[in-house]
Amino acid sequence: MNIQPQEFNFSSHLTILDFSIIIIFILLSIFIGLYFSKRGRKNIGEYFASGGGSPWWLLGTSMVATTFAADTPLAISGLVVKQGIWGNWYWWAQIPIFTGGVFFFARLWKRAKILTDTELVTLRYSGKSARLLRGFRAIYFALPYNCLIMGWVILSMTKIMDISFDIPKHIAVFICVGITVFYSAISGLWGVMITDFFQFFLAISMAIYLAVISVHDLGGMSQVLHKLTLIYGNEQANSMTQLIPPLNAPHHGFAIFLLYITLLWWTVGQTDGGLFFAQRMIAAKNEKHSFLGYLWFNIAHFCLRPWPWIVVGLVAAVKFPGIASRNALTGEITRDPELGYIAVMLTYLKPGLLGLMLASFLAAFMSTVSTQINWGASYLINDFYKPFIKSNASPKHYVRISTLVAVGIALLGGAMSFFMNDIFFAWLLLSAINAGIGIVYIARWYWWRVNAWSEISAIIAILIVISMILLIHSALWLKWTLALMVIAVQAAFIISHAKGGEKIGKKELIVFSSAILSLILILAIELPEKIFPWTLIYSVPISFTIWLTITLLTSPVEESKLIQFYRKVHPGGPGWKTIAEKIGADYSSKSLWSKNNLICAISTIGAVICALLATGSFILHKFTPGSILLSACIVSIVIALRTFRQLNWDEI
Repeated sequence: MNIQPQEFNFSSHLTILDFSIIIIFILLSIFIGLYFSKRGRKNIGEYFASGGGSPWWLLGTSMVATTFAADTPLAISGLVVKQGIWGNWYWWAQIPIFTGGVFFFARLWKRAKILTDTELVTLRYSGKSARLLRGFRAIYFALPYNCLIMGWVILSMTKIMDISFDIPKHIAVFICVGITVFYSAISGLWGVMITDFFQFFLAISMAIYLAVISVHDLGGMSQVLHKLTLIYGNEQANSMTQLIPPLNAPHHGFAIFLLYITLLWWTVGQTDGGLFFAQRMIAAKNEKHSFLGYLWFNIAHFCLRPWPWIVVGLVAAVKFPGIASRNALTGEITRDPELGYIAVMLTYLKPGLLGLMLASFLAAFMSTVSTQINWGASYLINDFYKPFIKSNASPKHYVRISTLVAVGIALLGGAMSFFMNDIFFAWLLLSAINAGIGIVYIARWYWWRVNAWSEISAIIAILIVISMILLIHSALWLKWTLALMVIAVQAAFIISHAKGGEKIGKKELIVFSSAILSLILILAIELPEKIFPWTLIYSVPISFTIWLTITLLTSPVEESKLIQFYRKVHPGGPGWKTIAEKIGADYSSKSLWSKNNLICAISTIGAVICALLATGSFILHKFTPGSILLSACIVSIVIALRTFRQLNWDEI
């Protein structure tokens, strides 16, 4: 059934009590920033990494709060209407790599003893290429990448402020950025994490409360599901409430699901827990706190957070079908399911509670933006300004410059929000330009042969492929342009081997095989849409072929640097066998490449997936599959706990 766009008029009925609660929350956040400003401004180690003294419960909760921005409830509740509950596999598919990262990456970040994850470049690689990569990453991730994220987070908050307070977008941006940058810029990571802690619990408790009262008002979940069928028809309603899309799901739903679970989780983004996740793990007291903090993040991120938003999304689909927004410039009315969450909030919350909910949205917004500001500034100062511009300044100088840079990043993020209209589209765009680099991030920890050119070529290859997909309109021209790029790289590889008289080994056969696979996929498949996740079909095999080819064409990292890295981090595994044999020392007790660690990882991944889906099954009144999933979850937890006891915690 086609639901026509429809504008709904809402009156927020904010009272003095609501405004008082919001003001108290803002003042409390500012007070925390001022309280920690003295400690956070001692040096950039305190400012960006809390001096390496954070407990697991604080850093883990801070990770959850950072990924729970004002955009998240809006986008996920809107996703229920756009695709269905199954559309959340866009981020649920990350469970294997995120939860597996607890066991195979969390402790490595702490062992590295660095300030930012970009600083890992100088620890892991050598030569001019390492300096080039460090500078490039600092600029690329701190500015365009970071500001894209901040842009959609600020956009979501302006949507809330527009409907709730009738504040125009340009004024809303100024208010949002101004409040957040004040406390985050002066306090550093300590202030950010402490505010994250209480902001998270406020935000999640209000989300749960809204889900409960809105479902109760409609007569319970059975009535919500019944009304979905009446409004949207049996087929569409069924698709909207599926945890896994049916084979006949509209708009290629099942194919999208397959792309998520087969390609997304190990190829897209920071597969080793980098960026602000690494910042928190680096800030941990020790390896055990790094491990437990990342574990707590995974449990809360996947098992605790999503269902209140999804439930409200179902309520919004029933209560406000076809909810739309009007373009301020053109006057055009278009469907905007992301407004549904705000509409439910304004409909059901009474004075005082509405103020708390708006404060919780502000909390979610501030927790994310403050992290992006602090993390982005850490890149520009520690990985660009300090090594390339002014290397011998005083600690106070770097902190002062960090504050100015933090303000500048916030302003750029605010400016970016004016170029956005759809939050989920921005999510897809970021994923598209990240698709393929994830393989390199895994390999750099567990294969000695990876070098700085591996990362550089992977990032450039992805950007070129995505640019071609977006700019070349002819499918035929696109196919042959991408095919010729792969052929040219392979020709250079073959010529280089011929000149060097090198034999064809296993690594070379992998390169040729990936190139052939890339050509087959390019020439045989035409993308249904030029948007993520369809872009994975081209970008993943092409980027893999290019970065692996470049790796084998360029010189390996200096042996002394590899030995130094292995002695310090000692990840273990067959990928380091060549270097381990040269060292002679036995690091097996600290190696993460072990049978027990693998069993722990697999069982924990299973427990998280089963807990997530069991919760959803019970909420949707699918009690039989829910009971089976809950039983599997309990079995997985028992296996994980029994294996945990066999880990050598004294070495962590």
